[in-house]
Amino acid sequence: MVSTPLSATTTVVATEDVLSTTIDDETVILHESSGKYYGLNDVGTFIWNLLEEPRTIEAICEAVTAEYDVEYERCERDVNEMVSELAEKGLVRLDHS
Repeated sequence: MVSTPLSATTTVVATEDVLSTTIDDETVILHESSGKYYGLNDVGTFIWNLLEEPRTIEAICEAVTAEYDVEYERCERDVNEMVSELAEKGLVRLDHS
């Protein structure tokens, strides 16, 4: 579990030791240092693509709610959960400043 709670201003970016590819709206991620693969569905792929550059949780949620029919509060919960899981697996870096 991520030790520091995420906030709207937490910045998230993919780490440098991951490789990813997208096939039919799904992404496969390889964490090079662990040798583990992870898969993302189409919404996860949309979010992953946003994380090529540093983005705040708020910016991610704004992009997702603009693209998909989802309420902001639900989106925020789901994005926080996904980002926490990605951080636990070492696939993203978080900046809580």
